[in-house]
Amino acid sequence: MLRAAARSQAALLLCTVWGYSEATRFYVVPDVLVGWIALHGIRRGALASLWATAGAVLGGFAVHAEGRARRARLTEIPGISQAMVEDASAKLTRDGWWALLRGPLDGIPYKVYAAEAGARQLPAGDLVAWTVPARLWRFLAVALGAGAVGVVFRDRVRTREGAWLAGYLVFWAVTYARYFARLDRTYGRAAPDE
Repeated sequence: MLRAAARSQAALLLCTVWGYSEATRFYVVPDVLVGWIALHGIRRGALASLWATAGAVLGGFAVHAEGRARRARLTEIPGISQAMVEDASAKLTRDGWWALLRGPLDGIPYKVYAAEAGARQLPAGDLVAWTVPARLWRFLAVALGAGAVGVVFRDRVRTREGAWLAGYLVFWAVTYARYFARLDRTYGRAAPDE
């Protein structure tokens, strides 16, 4: 049943919605769903990456359009502090759009760069053009990694779906715990009530 859901058209549509939501306000990355889909098929995971990227493009465009107003509200989102927003601003000034590509490595959410670009009135077309590689490389990396695990453990994934889902969710819970701890060390407390 879980396999059928992961391989459904609805799952791909959900990737787009999740990509949009995470690019605008949600703080859990679409990689979670992309990876689960890829665990059940590498090609399907690659397709999920494209759908999530499409959602991110739409979300980035929406954030950009709100410009300064959106930038002012970023710290309401869990995991985003004023220090992070200032760091992203400095990196965008120093590195230009390349900062957007490095965002995942730096732990800076895409929405921070999209809001900064809008606040600076940088061309929306440039943001859209840079969004595709900036989001797609990470989604594909997750899809390929999860897909490889799915190939190696194909029979176990199919026969023990519930256990694999539980383990997968624990993996992401640990990943997020480490991510928020890293943010706290790098930028100080990053909570919505700052």
